[in-house]
Amino acid sequence: MEGPLRIGTDVLHQSLLAGLAGVQRVPPCCRSGDHWAALVGNAQLDGAIVSAFCLPQPLPPGEEPRWDGLRALPLGRLRLQLVAAAPSTRWVLLPPRGAAPLLHQAVIARGFAVEPQPVACQKPAAWVKRARERRLALPLCPALLEPGWLYANGLEPLAEPPLLAEELWLLLPEVAVNTNPARQCLRRLRVQINMARGMQDQHG
Repeated sequence: MEGPLRIGTDVLHQSLLAGLAGVQRVPPCCRSGDHWAALVGNAQLDGAIVSAFCLPQPLPPGEEPRWDGLRALPLGRLRLQLVAAAPSTRWVLLPPRGAAPLLHQAVIARGFAVEPQPVACQKPAAWVKRARERRLALPLCPALLEPGWLYANGLEPLAEPPLLAEELWLLLPEVAVNTNPARQCLRRLRVQINMARGMQDQHG
C-alpha cells in the first residue's frame, strides 16, 4: 500500500476517520459486512471499518468475522445511544435492514419501531434532517461527536435509552496487514476508540 489509504465506513462511524493522518476520505455509505468485504477484496477500497451490527448473525464472544483473503482486526467496543428531537419517540431511523440486520434486530428487541433511511440519502445532514422532520431517533456514539453537536442539531438522548453495544473491526487485505500504513491506521483508530470508551465510562 502506497499513499493515503481509502478507508470506507458508514455515517455512524465516519467521524472516526475525520482528520486521520494517512487516510483518504471516502463518502460514507451503509453497507453489509459482505458488501464491505467485496469492495476491499476487489481493491476498490484499501480497507473498511465494519460494525458487528452489519453482520448477518451474531458472532461468539472473541471471534472475528472471516472472509477469504481478508483480515478483520479488532478496534474495540463502543456503546450507541438513541438521540432525538422528540425524546419520547418510539421510532428509530436506521440503515436499510440488509445493511445492518443486527442493528434492526437489537432496536426492535428493545420495543422500538424502525424506519429505514433511503439508500440515496447517505450524508450526515440528510440523516439529521429526516430524523428531525419525522421525529425519529438516531443511534449515535456521543463520544465521537464534536462538543455541542447534539445541542446545535436540536437533539437529546432518549429518556430511557437502550444499551446498544457494538464491536468494531478494521477490515484489510491479508497481504496488507503488516504494511506500515495499515499498522499506523490501526493504531490511530484504536487510540480514538479507546478515548471514546474512556469518555463513555466517565459519563456512565
